[in-house]
Amino acid sequence: MRLNLKTHEHIGLFLVFAGATWIGLGIYGTLLAANRILLAEVPLISGRELLIFPIFFGLGALMLALGQIEISEALPGKGRRR
Repeated sequence: MRLNLKTHEHIGLFLVFAGATWIGLGIYGTLLAANRILLAEVPLISGRELLIFPIFFGLGALMLALGQIEISEALPGKGRRR
């Protein structure tokens, strides 16, 4: 079966999926860190743990933006010729 998507469109879709996943993991980590306050005798995040948030949110946003750029080059329809 022949697909209608070009290679850079597959890469764009993968980057959008991976970027959204990384942002979701960043939100999950943020909520876990925020709930540490509710638990007794658990230390708050500090030091290297604080680097987790910019890594997840920054790389996630970057991958999401690059994926959207790759997908924006796609033309709709079956006979996509330039």
